[in-house]
Amino acid sequence: MTSTLAPTAMSAPVKLDAADQRVVTQVEAVLRKRIKSSNGGKINVRVVPTDRASEGYFSEIAVSGVSAKIKKVYISEVNLNAKNVQIDVPALFSENKIVTKKSTTALRAVITDADLTKMLAQGKNTADMKLNVKYEGDHMRVTGNLNYMLLKGPVEGTAKLRQGADHKVFLDILSMKLRGTEIPAFMKNQFSNHINPVINYDDLPFNPPFKTIKVVGNKAFLST
Repeated sequence: MTSTLAPTAMSAPVKLDAADQRVVTQVEAVLRKRIKSSNGGKINVRVVPTDRASEGYFSEIAVSGVSAKIKKVYISEVNLNAKNVQIDVPALFSENKIVTKKSTTALRAVITDADLTKMLAQGKNTADMKLNVKYEGDHMRVTGNLNYMLLKGPVEGTAKLRQGADHKVFLDILSMKLRGTEIPAFMKNQFSNHINPVINYDDLPFNPPFKTIKVVGNKAFLST
């Protein structure tokens, strides 16, 4: 991961005292810990502080790169830009966590079917199901081994990613067959509730309020 701590080319340099620099350094450290490269891909972080950085105010914080892992979310390509940021400084140090009080955040993320499969493989409720997804147009094919309540055995079905009104991404189960037989609708709904949401906006730094998700080929494009 590379990082840049500098003002933008068009802005005047910001003078930071020791307290400001302490907060800037901690923001860097927390972001580095939270944002990982899943296969050696390059992650860039740029932090532009204000002269009130010690109070949690930043002009801009940007993250971009490939093969990123942010908490449980795998992203093949990410471009996140947060402007006019205010964070909770006590939480930054006591919890090693970035709690966003205010931010205008834009996001463009590319999530492949391989990324989604990895997320399901590490999900609290789905890790033992060995679920595999393959995008097919605006739908996807789902296979795996179901182990939920009375539903046990190999399954195959179709699903679709859906953007929720509360900035969450859901995996809607459209069809699901257990050993070749379609399972009842109420069981599909229970299973959906068991695995959703697959992406929550507060999984990502600075709470990007993503609004659209569109699948093209083997990639889903998530954006604000």
